[in-house]
Amino acid sequence: MPLPRRQLLVLVAGMGLALGIIVTRLLVDARAAFRDGQAAEQRGEMTPAIRHYLDAGRLYVPGSPYTKGALDRLEHIAVSAVTRGDYGTARTAFEAERAAILGTRSFYTPHGDRLPELERKLARLLAATEADTTAATFEERASWHASRLAEHPQPKTSLVLLAFLGLLIWVASAVVFFRHGLNAQLGLRRVPAVLAASGFIAGLALFLVCLRLA
Repeated sequence: MPLPRRQLLVLVAGMGLALGIIVTRLLVDARAAFRDGQAAEQRGEMTPAIRHYLDAGRLYVPGSPYTKGALDRLEHIAVSAVTRGDYGTARTAFEAERAAILGTRSFYTPHGDRLPELERKLARLLAATEADTTAATFEERASWHASRLAEHPQPKTSLVLLAFLGLLIWVASAVVFFRHGLNAQLGLRRVPAVLAASGFIAGLALFLVCLRLA
């Protein structure tokens, strides 16, 4: 039987509210991390600034200005550090920028167009800071590092599939709750509601754990 209109509206509103809460939380946390990074950078504390910008860069929401802003600041810190001869800070900033980009991958990579040039710079920096050796030229060392940096580890397929299964259970349980766990007056039907809530919790837990381990 199709969902009654009132229950359908409640379901859509609930899903919209949940999505809105998640997006808002990501944006708020990203803004806080970005501002903390700016404050640390203004104090000349580059290590904390890089850490905060890394956090802001990972808290990705499509269209968020804080992710792009954090990546831009990490790039600026790295380039400025190279100019000063502070290769340690430059490496940390470049690696943080790369980690932030790779940390937001899903079926696509946000800001992935930055990776080739970023990895080229990082490879040359790594080659330049290695001890001189007669076994390889600078260009050969840079090429070796570039080839390693281009290898982007992928999530484990089995865990991704389990996470997707958890997501399906999570969403299906929410649908079951609104369809069978509530009556026409939006009162609870105890047994279906408890079963749906249990499925929701189990599916959410499976999704989060597998996503973390993948």
